[in-house]
Amino acid sequence: MRTKNIFFAVLVLIIGIAPAVEAEDTLIFSTAPTHSAKKTLEIYGPLVEYLSHVTGKKVEIKTATTFVDYNNNLQKNNYQILFDGPHFVGWRMDKFGHVPVARLPGYIRIVVVVKKDSNITTMDQLSGQRVCSFPSPNMLTMAFFEYYTNPIRQPVPVPAKGFKGLEKCLERNDVVAAVLRDKMWAKMKNKDQFKILFAPQNAYPERTFSVSPGIDPDTRKKITYALLSAEGQPYLQDLLTTFKRDRLVPARPGEYQDLGLLLAPVWGFYN
Repeated sequence: MRTKNIFFAVLVLIIGIAPAVEAEDTLIFSTAPTHSAKKTLEIYGPLVEYLSHVTGKKVEIKTATTFVDYNNNLQKNNYQILFDGPHFVGWRMDKFGHVPVARLPGYIRIVVVVKKDSNITTMDQLSGQRVCSFPSPNMLTMAFFEYYTNPIRQPVPVPAKGFKGLEKCLERNDVVAAVLRDKMWAKMKNKDQFKILFAPQNAYPERTFSVSPGIDPDTRKKITYALLSAEGQPYLQDLLTTFKRDRLVPARPGEYQDLGLLLAPVWGFYN
């Protein structure tokens, strides 16, 4: 009878700790919700399966439906592998010690344009004016509003979805300017109707893969190799096609220093 009681005690103990062991062996991947959940699974599904194979750990995708959902999970440090903007990477480095491992090649530069017939010649004159921009916490938008340290002197954002949405927004009579990146400006239709108001020299790294410090160094090395090696290339193809790139490049932590501060106005990141 005593032996049977010991057996059941051990069984209960094993059952009790099993979920915790499974949780440790499961790595959660997520990305900024710029695509639908279905599209996100199409783009990243092959890569996540490959990462499971090369690390020997179960890697799962958890899609966020909105940026509110995504922000909440970021602030709770619920993801172990991420692919998102450099300001998010910089914030996680500062807050939780995440490590950037690979990124899209190239740099992001902000451009603010105004309508050519506008009398606006300085950024200060945009205070109180309606400006087309991607919804917060888009990095371009956050970099733009960083210029306005006094909240009551800020422009009024008019949210636009995607580059085409931004172009459509600029056709409105009640807006005077738009915030976009340099590559968008280069492709913009009817450029002769606009002029550049502000184009700072700041260059931000492209979207980046980063990993939690809870991932051991050996697993991190395997993830990095999978993202940068020729062997991993076929599993990255949907991602690379989506972002019009042919490869990933190594990420250098120094490039993300202080970028997390762009998120200071967004509730929950620093308050």
